[in-house]
Amino acid sequence: MSRQLIARRDFLTLPLALLLSPPARAYAAVVAHSAPYRVDVSLLYGALTYHIDETLAESIDRTAGRYDVTMTGEGDGIANRIDSTGTLRQGRWAPIRSRSFFSVKGRESRADITYDYAARKIDYHFKGETFFLRRLRLVDDVVPMPDGFLIDDAISATLNYADQLWRPQADGDLVTHIVRRKIASNEGPDDVQARYRAELAPLTLKVAVDAATLKPIARFDLTRFSSWAKQNQPALITFGGDRRPEHLNLPMILGTSVQISLKTG
Repeated sequence: MSRQLIARRDFLTLPLALLLSPPARAYAAVVAHSAPYRVDVSLLYGALTYHIDETLAESIDRTAGRYDVTMTGEGDGIANRIDSTGTLRQGRWAPIRSRSFFSVKGRESRADITYDYAARKIDYHFKGETFFLRRLRLVDDVVPMPDGFLIDDAISATLNYADQLWRPQADGDLVTHIVRRKIASNEGPDDVQARYRAELAPLTLKVAVDAATLKPIARFDLTRFSSWAKQNQPALITFGGDRRPEHLNLPMILGTSVQISLKTG
């Protein structure tokens, strides 16, 4: 399972980056903010563990309608950096470009995504290797933006939820789409293909209130984003009173779990 850690867009993706960051506060015109967070990963029933102390730095200019978010972290044998830039478009935050870099025990993973709203397309580039066999996965693809689709990356989705710009459907679910490497339904952790495509995968948050803490919680299906996700066991996000994520619990197969704790408020 550690190889999914390598391609963390596949393993922690929507958090990986999805909702990994506690974005800006309230509604001031320009907000600059930084906050620490921690990622704890336990692989193979605790045989391998990783701890990452990370920092999020963000600048949100509501007058100009622009955000810039950087997340950096380093632990023992593991490091990452995520940069995301976006704009306020048609009443909600929308990504313009996101770049990510991950390194685990010398295995590197890189992604570079550009969103072109005028041309209605997304340029998606990814390079990563599996952990045990170090097999290479390469994606260079262009994905069209269908009319009527909500499209986010991890940061814009978080901002839209925090600012209540992500409108629920009739059933109360929050639905958007995230561009990612297309995963075969039977893909194993070390499986590779001669040619990969990208896709817009639906992300659905089922929001409720925790009966014990009275805090907002949301569950989402990870199986479209990781071949290590458990069927019928969704990931869980707990939000603080400011609608920023406080904790993420990502259960995986083979005794693997990911816990992400964030400072909010």
